Amino acid sequence: MDHEQHEPTPAELRALVAEAEVLEERILNVRARLRASDDAGDTAFRLTDAAENLRRATEALEMTASDLARTRTARDPGLCSVPWGVCPAHGNTLRSTGGRSWCTDLGCSRSWGYDRLAMTCGEPVTHTVTDAAGSSFLACRGHAMDAEKRLEGGTVTPLPSVTS
Repeated sequence: MDHEQHEPTPAELRALVAEAEVLEERILNVRARLRASDDAGDTAFRLTDAAENLRRATEALEMTASDLARTRTARDPGLCSVPWGVCPAHGNTLRSTGGRSWCTDLGCSRSWGYDRLAMTCGEPVTHTVTDAAGSSFLACRGHAMDAEKRLEGGTVTPLPSVTS
């Protein structure tokens, strides 16, 4: 399989995380050995920055792997593919900042360690939403709740497997 021709997988990104962690550890080891040297100790100062840059790269790789896993999950036809997230219990009540999201409903304590608003939903589909012109799509409970509030002249219908 040619990795240059196919979409990377979350596992491939996590393998890069492992490689970056090993390299960071090696850099810190070299820094320690240089610092122990009588005449070369002052040459190690850039290695602290190099290790920190690798740590930040590792964090970015980990977040990308998580985002990709959620995106791939959202491609599943049994999952809601609306291109923004909602609170599964309260619908369109999310706020996000700094790569984190939370529900603003007073009775809800749900929060997510990623920008759920910026990601394809990925919750299980439970309803068919049909607009006034007859176009329809499958949606999760949260998106169906929001559609019921905003949709004019359309319908929101539970899927048969949800009502039985």
